Amino acid sequence: MNTRVIHSAWPVLVFLALRQVGPAWSAILGGFAVTTAVMLFNRRDRTIGVLTAYGFAILAICSVVGIAWNNEKAYLAAGPIGDFLFVPLYAGSVFIGKPLVGGLARELVPAVAGRIPERAAVFRWLSLGWAIYNFAQGILRTYLLRELSVTEYVILSRVFNLPLTGVMLAVTVFFIWRAVRRQEAAAAPSPALPEPASA
Repeated sequence: MNTRVIHSAWPVLVFLALRQVGPAWSAILGGFAVTTAVMLFNRRDRTIGVLTAYGFAILAICSVVGIAWNNEKAYLAAGPIGDFLFVPLYAGSVFIGKPLVGGLARELVPAVAGRIPERAAVFRWLSLGWAIYNFAQGILRTYLLRELSVTEYVILSRVFNLPLTGVMLAVTVFFIWRAVRRQEAAAAPSPALPEPASA
């Protein structure tokens, strides 16, 4: 997880560096190329791989538009657009009975999440929580993208995103762990009652 976070910073750094020395399209192309390399380098589990491909497709479309228009904000719009487009994924997964958080948790922390059913209620509520979070984040990032310069947006959107996402992850871990403890407590055998004393 930590490695993935570090790797995700490289496209941003390359984008910011190239826009200082070249046209907008070169910064967009450089950022997209590094993102592609990072995606190919990192191992992709089944559910994570599908979500990564989904996000990558959004980025690819925004990159093409940004290069065609020579517009950096069109490229950066992949962030808020992705936020909004992930909302129906989370909500839809609950509707069809396969909450997305359940699949993700089982791939990221199978030793813990694997102790409760993938369709457990905690995964349904957490999936809805992430849908709400993504929607709120999309609104925030749309506002920042409209009001700030490119550099300000790149920096401030991450200043807001990292701690808020960290809180959401902590909340997710807490509720999953609590659900695991409750499941194990319910499954534990009751202590044997003492035999009545014979007369």
